[in-house]
Amino acid sequence: MNRDQMPGLALPALTELPRQVYMRVERRDRNTFVAAHRHPWAQFLYGSHGVMSVRTEMGNYVLTPDMALWIPPGVEHSVEMVQRIYQESLYVDGYLGARLAAGGRVVTMTPLVRELIHAASLLPVEYDESGAPGRLVAVLLDQLESLAARDVLLPMPRDVRLTKICRHLIDDPACAHSLDVWAQRAGASTRTLTRLFEAETGMGFRAWRQRLRLQRALLLLGEGHAVARVAHSVGYTSASAFIAAFKGYFGVPPGMVGSQSRAEAFSAQVTV
Repeated sequence: MNRDQMPGLALPALTELPRQVYMRVERRDRNTFVAAHRHPWAQFLYGSHGVMSVRTEMGNYVLTPDMALWIPPGVEHSVEMVQRIYQESLYVDGYLGARLAAGGRVVTMTPLVRELIHAASLLPVEYDESGAPGRLVAVLLDQLESLAARDVLLPMPRDVRLTKICRHLIDDPACAHSLDVWAQRAGASTRTLTRLFEAETGMGFRAWRQRLRLQRALLLLGEGHAVARVAHSVGYTSASAFIAAFKGYFGVPPGMVGSQSRAEAFSAQVTV
């Protein structure tokens, strides 16, 4: 479904947080989205079920239940629910939030952090920060700092020529044009585009395109498309090559996220 056809979800108005660390638990239907917005506190965005796509000023992400995203204060972001989502967000105010979310990054979730987040979500909004609830939140924050970073950002370049190339590939991930072809169309040398691409995204052109294809594949699988069809749609001529690449990147075979029921089984698998 095109984003313009998706029903938008309104966010409750918050001008300030009731506590420095605030939990927000929401169930969101598939094919819905939260429009671009920003807030003065950091957000730890995590969905214990389902697949969601996140766009930020830093780049684009696709998150599965074994990942969470730190969004720094003031960074614009929007979220698309590819599948039904059970979202457990953590908002962190002030210097603490800015420090924890510095730079924005995806982290790999652990069973302990999942349980701590769930326990924190059951606390009253105005919990006792000096009592047992406050100590629970303090342990959670300590554990959040220890989570390993995961390199799944799809960074967007700033150069106009590269932006046009990337937007074309986002619209048509199966496009197999080499950088030589793009250089001819852009009126630049391949060497120049190669240097710019690495400087502005931190990745080579082929690595960037493969990451785009795998992220798009995850979205298509979440919509219920068959593995073979998805492989072809994102530019793989061999389903076996696609399955190997997908498993190498996401850690599970594509069949595990091919439907809502399978996604829920995947969620249970990564939560154990």
